[in-house]
Amino acid sequence: MRTRFRPTTWNAALVAAFSLAASGATDSATFNKDVLPILQKNCQACHRPGEAAPFSLLTYESARPWAKAIKNAVVSRKMPPWFADPKYGHFLMTRVFPKRMSAPSQRGSMQALRKATRKIGLFPSSGATAGTSAPT
Repeated sequence: MRTRFRPTTWNAALVAAFSLAASGATDSATFNKDVLPILQKNCQACHRPGEAAPFSLLTYESARPWAKAIKNAVVSRKMPPWFADPKYGHFLMTRVFPKRMSAPSQRGSMQALRKATRKIGLFPSSGATAGTSAPT
């Protein structure tokens, strides 16, 4: 008696592999190319000398020792901090990584958020290298 082949598992694996290849996803991230733009947009308002955060994230040299901690804080959603309770209404300039976006117009934002979180996660596991300098 022959064992029946189950193509669904293979199909799912192939689709996932081809989607990653088609999206240009890589298994590495460098500070200047991938992480610095995310930090500039979301973190450096507080993570700079003289502000509320306990350490600076302005340069590779200041951020490198914190690479694993940054990954853990972003993946666990501890950062960026936001203590307002959403059941009391909508807040302007919310600094939180939502679990999902509800409106179709927000889907692009969610994809960008997932991409940013992935790059932050890849940074320490790919050696936390500086990479080439970002264009000015």
